[in-house]
Amino acid sequence: MVDDLGEPQEILTSLDRLAAATSQDADDVRIALTELVASGDAQVQRGQEPADAERLKAHQRFRLVMNWDHFHENRVQLSIKGDDA
Repeated sequence: MVDDLGEPQEILTSLDRLAAATSQDADDVRIALTELVASGDAQVQRGQEPADAERLKAHQRFRLVMNWDHFHENRVQLSIKGDDA
């Protein structure tokens, strides 16, 4: 999402669409969304109401609302350099 869209505040999508965009299985995307919500990095909403990412059907549309400040504050970035030997 970051590479293709920058850092959108929110997007309207579905598990199927995210899976296709990331070349991942919809169940893996569901797990990732659940972790983002649990960590406070994102909210999943249907309409104006919070939705349970674990119970979304693969085709159901939802709004993914990101908290990018929280996301970046709580991540460690590692840089691994190749072996020059």
